[in-house]
Amino acid sequence: MPVEKLSFSTVVGAVLTKDALCEYRTRYAAGALIMFSLTALSSVSMAIAGASLPPELAAALLWVVLFFCAMAGLARVFVQEQEAGTLLGLRLYAPGQAVFFGKLLFNFTLLAGLTCLVVPLFAIFLAVEIGPWLPFAAVLAFGCAGIATVSTLTAAMVMYAQGKHAIFTVLTFPVLLPQLLCVINATAKLLSGGLPEWNEFVFMAGYDAAVVAAGVLLFDYLWQD
Repeated sequence: MPVEKLSFSTVVGAVLTKDALCEYRTRYAAGALIMFSLTALSSVSMAIAGASLPPELAAALLWVVLFFCAMAGLARVFVQEQEAGTLLGLRLYAPGQAVFFGKLLFNFTLLAGLTCLVVPLFAIFLAVEIGPWLPFAAVLAFGCAGIATVSTLTAAMVMYAQGKHAIFTVLTFPVLLPQLLCVINATAKLLSGGLPEWNEFVFMAGYDAAVVAAGVLLFDYLWQD
C-alpha cells in the first residue's frame, strides 16, 4: 500500500500544532516570558516613581524587555525535543525546512502574544502615550519577526551545547543588533509623536527577509549535523 506523502504546509502545521500542544500542557516558555516581563516592568515603574521617561529611553526599555523575554523562553524550541527524545523522530518524518518554519511560526506566535500583553502594561506602568497604532504595530511585527527568526536558528545551533541558555543569548544578540537599533529608533519616533521614515520600514522588512533566507539556506546543515 503506497504511503501518502504529506504536503509541506501540512508538515509545517503539524510541527506548529505539536509545539503549541506541548506548551499548553507545560506552560514553561509562556510562564517564563510573562513572569520576566511583569517583573521587569513593575520594577522599572517603582524605580522611576511616576517620572516621565524620554521617548528614546522608553523605546529602548520596551525592546530590552521583549528581547530578554525572548531569550528566557524561545531557546526551548529545540531543547524540549532533545530532552523528550523526539529529535530522531522529527528528522525521520519531517523535512528540515518544514521543521524550521514550524518552529519559527511557533516562536513568532509566542512572542507576538507576549507583545500584546507587554505593550499595554508598558503604557500603563510607565505612563507612556503611544503614537499612531498602525505604524507602531508594523514596527512591533517587524521586530518580533526578526527576534523569532534569529532565535530559531541559534536555538538549533546550541541545543547540544553546555550552558546553552547563556550561549543562546551571546549568539543571538550580535546578529539581532542592527534590527534592534532600527526598531528602537522607529519606536522612539512614534512615542514622541512622529513617524518613522520609509527607509526604516524597508530596512526592517529587508532584515527579516534576509534572516529567513539565511535560515532556509542553513537550517538543513544545522538540522542534520
